[in-house]
Amino acid sequence: MQTNNITDYKKELRYKILHMAMSMFKKKGIKSVKMDDIANAMQISKRTLYEIYDNKEALLLECVRDDYSRAKEHMREYADRADNEMDIVIEFFNMKMKALGEINPSYFSDLHKYKKVIDFLHSSREEEAKNSMAFIDRGVEHGYFVSGLNYEIVIKLGEASMNYIMENKLYMRHSIQEIFRNFWIVLIRGFCTPKGIERVNEIFHEP
Repeated sequence: MQTNNITDYKKELRYKILHMAMSMFKKKGIKSVKMDDIANAMQISKRTLYEIYDNKEALLLECVRDDYSRAKEHMREYADRADNEMDIVIEFFNMKMKALGEINPSYFSDLHKYKKVIDFLHSSREEEAKNSMAFIDRGVEHGYFVSGLNYEIVIKLGEASMNYIMENKLYMRHSIQEIFRNFWIVLIRGFCTPKGIERVNEIFHEP
């Protein structure tokens, strides 16, 4: 019984560290947050922290994986009850805008220094691209997305645009929310039918 209690305690502590660390990384930037800072914020010893996470990159990688997993689960649950594909697109936009509003721009520039994290993000985007084709097909069938487009190319163009934004650190000159909003609305309008654009205009209150 005691062993189970220790295991449960470590699981709970691991979870709390994960969320404390990610909150600090997003607020201050990854470089500015030391393992000592996380241990102090958690009121645990640095030794205890290193018993759970071997190093900062291991902790960051799990933070990013958890963040991605929770966002993916939120969208899956929302999609199950959404009325149509446009509602899902708009929910994704709103979720991202809220999340980006809480992130220090230096978080993104610091992120590129961690190869394992970047590799995970790249593989996740590739998986998303594959899974998105069925969603796009439904949107075309329901009259929201333009038929006849090669959506593999559309997705690649979107990925290339985001890579350009990150590699050239445009988020240091404009807010990441402003960049995402402009990029996303232009992209949506590009592949939406008049029926889809009408729904976009309703949400963004545009004439």
